[in-house]
Amino acid sequence: MKKTLLMAGIACAFAANANAEIKPYAGLDFNYSTFDYAYDIENAIEDDYQSVSFVAGAKFHKNFGTEAFYQYSGKEKNTYYSDKYTTRFQAYGVDVLGFLPLGCDGKVELIAGAGIGEYEMKVKLVGAGSEKEEAFGYRLNAGAQYNIDENWSVRGMYHHVYTQKSEIDAIDEFSVGIRYNF
Repeated sequence: MKKTLLMAGIACAFAANANAEIKPYAGLDFNYSTFDYAYDIENAIEDDYQSVSFVAGAKFHKNFGTEAFYQYSGKEKNTYYSDKYTTRFQAYGVDVLGFLPLGCDGKVELIAGAGIGEYEMKVKLVGAGSEKEEAFGYRLNAGAQYNIDENWSVRGMYHHVYTQKSEIDAIDEFSVGIRYNF
């Protein structure tokens, strides 16, 4: 999976040099994530996380683009009976996005998309061992973007992630971020 994402990123970089219409960008998002677990473990393991995402993408057309992300959360602490847990997660993946410019100047854009991601949850029982859970997830995205000028924009998004073969059923994320367009 990692090799596939790396190859996709390299292909996007070469494609960006081949066509002047392609507009690459980089960004930073702040996220609030809520996890829905398959089992009744919400009391033992934290289900709300704050994280940051580093984003690189390109618009191939005014209505179409792709975006790769790497997301990393801070540690969250929880106590269940007398056991103390710390948890955190990280994720990476690719989204395909559709943009709908509004108005004559197109400063506001509605965004919808779909993608894939690899999610890794680390759970550590204080004084004992740790456990790592990896899950592949399908992402659905919706949001809006305001283009401040030719180079800068701000964006708000909602992401719903459905994971499979995992203790995590789904993840709901809300993100706010900035983009620098090259």
